[in-house]
Amino acid sequence: MADIAGEAPQPGNRARKRDSLLLMGTIKAAGDYARETQPIRIRNLSSTGLMADSKVEYDLGVHVEIGLRGIGLVPGEIVWVRDGRMGITFRETIDPKRARLPVTAQSNEHLRKVIDIGRVRRPGLRID
Repeated sequence: MADIAGEAPQPGNRARKRDSLLLMGTIKAAGDYARETQPIRIRNLSSTGLMADSKVEYDLGVHVEIGLRGIGLVPGEIVWVRDGRMGITFRETIDPKRARLPVTAQSNEHLRKVIDIGRVRRPGLRID
C-alpha cells in the first residue's frame, strides 16, 4: 500500500499473491461512450488488480472497465503507468482462477431437429 506521502508501493512489497500469465482482455474508460473498447494483454492477475500492456495510454486515477473472460466487466482504477504498461486496482475482489478456465463450447443439442429417418426420402429416389 502507498504510505501517507503518496509514494507508490515497491514491486516486492505486494500484499496479495499474483499469478503470472498472458491473457487477453479489454479496457475502456468508465462512462466513455465515444471511444471503443481497446484490447489489453494481461501479464499478471490477482484478486484485487492486474498489470497489463496497452497501446492506449491512460492517465493515473482514471476509472476503467476491464473485460475479463470467465468473469465479465470489472470496474477499476489506474494506479500506475510506465512504458506501455499499467497497474489497475479493482473496486471489488474477483476470483482470478475463473479467468484461467478454458473456454468450452456449449452443447447445441437444443438446436438439433429430431427427424424420423423412416419418413425422410430424397426427391426422385424410388424405394421399392
